[in-house]
Amino acid sequence: MKYIVNGNTIITERPLDFKAILTCGQTFRFVSDGSGYEVFSGKYRAKVDGDRIVTDQTDYFINYFDLDTDYDEFTKALGKFDELKVGIEAGKGIRILRQELFEVIIDFIISANNNIPRIKGIIERICAFCGSDMGGYFAFPTPEQLAKVSIDRFRMLGAGFRDAYLGKTAKILYETDFLTKIGSATTEDAYNMLLSLPGIGPKVADCILLFGLGKWDCFPVDTWIFKMCGSETLDTPGKVRSYYLQRYGALAGLAQQYIFYGARQK
Repeated sequence: MKYIVNGNTIITERPLDFKAILTCGQTFRFVSDGSGYEVFSGKYRAKVDGDRIVTDQTDYFINYFDLDTDYDEFTKALGKFDELKVGIEAGKGIRILRQELFEVIIDFIISANNNIPRIKGIIERICAFCGSDMGGYFAFPTPEQLAKVSIDRFRMLGAGFRDAYLGKTAKILYETDFLTKIGSATTEDAYNMLLSLPGIGPKVADCILLFGLGKWDCFPVDTWIFKMCGSETLDTPGKVRSYYLQRYGALAGLAQQYIFYGARQK
C-alpha cells in the first residue's frame, strides 16, 4: 500500500478499514475514541482513523500495519475460490498485523474459551499491574516483568483457569531462548514448539503463528471457522485445518481471516 509520512502522521493512499483490522480477532489492545481507534502494541501507541495513523513511532506502525505489503495480489489469488469471494469483498480492508511475538503468545493463552471484552479486560489489568507506565497508558509487560507475577496474582487479575498457564509460560519465555529459536523455525517446527507451552492447543498455536510470527501457511480453526467450514467429512477441527491448509497453501492464514470476517458479518 502506498503511503507518505508527514511528521508524526502516516497518510495512506486510500483509507484503511480499521474496524475490520482491529475487530477480526487478531489483536485486543485497542479502544474506540469516538472518531477512530487508539491502538497499543508493546510500549507504543497510535491513533488511527480513515487514511491516517498518528504516532511518535511511525516506522514501528508502518511495520505493524504491514503497509509495505501489497494485498491486491493476494486477494486476486484467493479470489479464484468461490467460497472466499463474499468474504474478500466484505473484508477487503483486512491486513494481518505484525505484532510482538511475546505479547501475542500471552494474549492468545488468555483468549482460550473466552470472549473479546473479557480478554481485553484481563490484558489491560495485567498491563496496569506490571507493565511500564508510559504516561496515559501502560506498556505490555516484558518477559522479565511478567515472569515475576505469581499464579495467585494472575488469578486475582481475572485470568481464571489460565492463571497457571500464564505463570508457567511467562517463566519459560523469560528463562530460556524459546523466543529466539522459534523466530528462525519452520512453520511446522514453530507449531510444535508452541504446542509444548502450557495453555497452548492447536487453535491458539495457529493464531500465534499467523499473528505473532507472520506465517500465513497456517489455518486457525475456532468455533466460527468450524461452523463455516465443517461438513460430514470434515467433522473435526483437525480435518478442517488439514483440508484448507492444502487448499489455500501459503495464503491459508489470510483466507482464514476472510472466512472469519464473512462469518461474523452474517
